[in-house]
Amino acid sequence: MRVIPVDPGIDLTFNTSERTIGKVHMSDIYNDYYARIDPKRYAGELPIEMREAYMGGGMALESFFEKALKDRLSADRPGELIEPEHGIVFSPDLVIFNSSIRVGEIKLTWMSNKGVPREEGNGFPPRFDKYITQMANYCHCLETPYARLIAFFVNGDWTWPSKKNPNARGFRPEFLAWDIEFTKREIAEEWQRTIRHGKMMGVIE
Repeated sequence: MRVIPVDPGIDLTFNTSERTIGKVHMSDIYNDYYARIDPKRYAGELPIEMREAYMGGGMALESFFEKALKDRLSADRPGELIEPEHGIVFSPDLVIFNSSIRVGEIKLTWMSNKGVPREEGNGFPPRFDKYITQMANYCHCLETPYARLIAFFVNGDWTWPSKKNPNARGFRPEFLAWDIEFTKREIAEEWQRTIRHGKMMGVIE
């Protein structure tokens, strides 16, 4: 057997070139907020190769599902949008059009899916808070209470079934989605916190 390593022909480097230069992006604000309140989870600096691979994998998943969902859900990636009051740039993965507008976010994640809603309920475990902040902020800007979170959990719930935990799903990848309806108060609170933090950072007035 002769084996020769070759270039796979796909560049997974995360491309930020489409972002507007000189404008504050909403992710700059909420990423900084979560890095400050939970630095162990959000502020750890990964080697550049790992960051590029993780983000590139996420972008590849988004690209695949954008095409798959575009016709089925009347959904499309809108590109960069600008919140008019503060000039904040934001980029939803999807805007879904049916009887109303719904913000769509697609996530490829190595987080455990343990504790995620398996039936109708009122929330997610705290480790999903940044996703919730992101979607609520986008909902504020698009004047809709509706969102859809689509998540591919690469490692399932990170546990193997055992006598103590017979219901564990194991390290099996799992693809899940949820429709979310925010209250006006939830959207307002998330937005006000983001704006306060942006002002504290000095990136908006």
